[in-house]
Amino acid sequence: MQIATLFEQVSAHNGWNMAFTGMVIVFSCLVILALFISRIHKVLDLLDNRDKLRLKAREFFKGREKEKQVASLLTPALELEAVRYRRLTPFLGESFSLKGLIRFAEGRGITTPPPEKTVRQFLEAGLIKKEVRNLFTWTDTPNT
Repeated sequence: MQIATLFEQVSAHNGWNMAFTGMVIVFSCLVILALFISRIHKVLDLLDNRDKLRLKAREFFKGREKEKQVASLLTPALELEAVRYRRLTPFLGESFSLKGLIRFAEGRGITTPPPEKTVRQFLEAGLIKKEVRNLFTWTDTPNT
C-alpha cells in the first residue's frame, strides 16, 4: 500500500476527526488532573482542620441568631422607655448602678411598667452594658 492511499483511507473513515477529538479529551483530562493536584494541599488542610471550620460556622450562625433575637427584643415601646430612662441618668452620673437607676425611677413616679422588668429588658436588648463591677453605662446601639 502506498502512503497516499493510507491517508485517503484515514480521511474517508473520519480518522483525522477522531484523532483530534482524542487529543482534546486527553489534554483536557491532563489539565483537570494538574489543577486537582495543585489544589490538593488545600483540601487536605480543610480535612485536617474541619473541627475549627465547624466552630467558625457555628459561631457565624449563632451570631445571626443573636442578631435576630436582639432585633426582636428591641421593640418601639422599649426604645421609648429607654429614652425616658436616659433622661434620668445624668442625675446618676455617666456610670450608674442598676439599683440606683431603679430607685431613682421609682422616686420619679415611674411604676408602669415596673422598673426592674424594664431595666432587665434593657440589659437583654443590649441597651445597657456593664462597665466595671456593679456599674453600667448606656450603649449607642444594642449589642449584636
